[in-house]
Amino acid sequence: MKKTLLITTCFLICASAFCFDWPQSEVTNNSFNSYFGQNRGGILSTSVVFSEPDEVKAAEDGYITAIITENSDDCDFFPSTLGTAVILAHNDDLISVYGNLDAETLTLNNEKEHSIDGGAIIASSGNSGYQENNGNLEFKIIDSKNKAAINPVVLMPRAEEEIPLTLSGIIIVSKNNDYYDINTYKTYYSGLYKVYFKRNPIATPYKTSVSINGIIVDQLSYDMITQENNKLCIIGKKKYTAADIFPNDDLQLLGEAMFTPGRATLGLTISDMLGNVKQLNYNILIK
Repeated sequence: MKKTLLITTCFLICASAFCFDWPQSEVTNNSFNSYFGQNRGGILSTSVVFSEPDEVKAAEDGYITAIITENSDDCDFFPSTLGTAVILAHNDDLISVYGNLDAETLTLNNEKEHSIDGGAIIASSGNSGYQENNGNLEFKIIDSKNKAAINPVVLMPRAEEEIPLTLSGIIIVSKNNDYYDINTYKTYYSGLYKVYFKRNPIATPYKTSVSINGIIVDQLSYDMITQENNKLCIIGKKKYTAADIFPNDDLQLLGEAMFTPGRATLGLTISDMLGNVKQLNYNILIK
């Protein structure tokens, strides 16, 4: 885990000097229908989905590597539900992907013919993807070298605000898949538990953590999504799959904790990219 976190940190430090611009004109806390890492039909979303149709611009200088006009690619990172899409290659092995475009407004003709300047118009967002008549851009950034999807917000100019996160509906789940509402159950048997909160419908936290008596025992980071054994994963003390993160449509994982006998304070925290923090503490008894 320490090695993985070190690699992630080093990447983000390097990436911060290679800042993209947003592919649509204005970005506010209401600009997205779905955040990076959100539950999309049981799959961890590697995209942000914009909330309003608009012209789509290249996020940075790059080279055109693909123009997708048919639903022929079923890879997790480039799902066929992108519809009409453009894929650009940039420095540092980064790739930007622009999906759900209007094919009739594409300004690019030959993907192998030329480079593109940052800010150049690619097309208008359209209805070619999964979004069922919602003309909204689906945008993602891939680190091709490390086979990871990068949270676009990490590389972009910050919005002044983000959608406020809520931390509520805490559920403790045992290894036997027994569910306990922490507001009802204050006593637990020793063992390994997953801790969940009520999923926010649009926003996802940038980080979540679980602590026991003030010591962090697990912390999940939504700065990137990696791929392992053909499954997309969020990195915490281990790699968590979509099934771990979202056991159903209502819950999202905060982290895992080993409960050992005694009285304990269970601390739960979520934070957004701007550093806004929500925290809850519960006093529990472990037998």
